Amino acid sequence: MGFIFGGPTAWKVKPCGEIVVAFHWVNKEPSLCIYPARKRPGSSVFVIPLGLAHAYANRHGYPPDGAIARCMVAAQVMAMEPSKDTVHNILTAILDNLEDLVRMPPEAPQRDKTPALGVATLYSGGSKIAESEITVGPEKLH
Repeated sequence: MGFIFGGPTAWKVKPCGEIVVAFHWVNKEPSLCIYPARKRPGSSVFVIPLGLAHAYANRHGYPPDGAIARCMVAAQVMAMEPSKDTVHNILTAILDNLEDLVRMPPEAPQRDKTPALGVATLYSGGSKIAESEITVGPEKLH
């Protein structure tokens, strides 16, 4: 099954200018996921698990050494120009949302476990670009 960042499994989603911040459980750990608000060729999602949040803010809320370099990597992962403004915007989006990351429940809420009816696959130019399970709520199965 595919994973849609910012989709229905997100705990919370917040737009931050040109960046979107989505809170997900990645590998069962609360995580801050950032990606460009407008899809860019070659872009991906930059994920910061709760266990690595200290790399972006110290106990006083200030970025420690290395945070700027990590934000430059984030810009590259998101296929954004790692300019001073872009890196600043990424760091601001991260710092402004770390409190919500810390407050996030430690586990994802239980979801309906209705079995899938099938799988839908989307192709473009002969290449698979998306895939998702098709399900129907239990009330529709009668």
